[in-house]
Amino acid sequence: MDKMPVRERAAYVMGIVEGLAYARFRKDTLAAGEKDEAGMKCIYDWFYKDTTASFDRIEATFRQYAEHFPSTLLAAMIKKECGE
Repeated sequence: MDKMPVRERAAYVMGIVEGLAYARFRKDTLAAGEKDEAGMKCIYDWFYKDTTASFDRIEATFRQYAEHFPSTLLAAMIKKECGE
């Protein structure tokens, strides 16, 4: 992540968040048998409600656990906040 320019890093993180939000929507919808956006909304709120704070929190986690992939760390952070 340190080698990636800030703009690219932001787009990369946002792409992971979008992918995880959509995957959650698909999983919840299949489980419920009907459209279920609650988990996806939780993820969007967690990230987009205050993107500056979100990026600060994410970057700190990336630095603390540099040996792990960004997608793994984001998935764990989202799971902690929004469940599975």
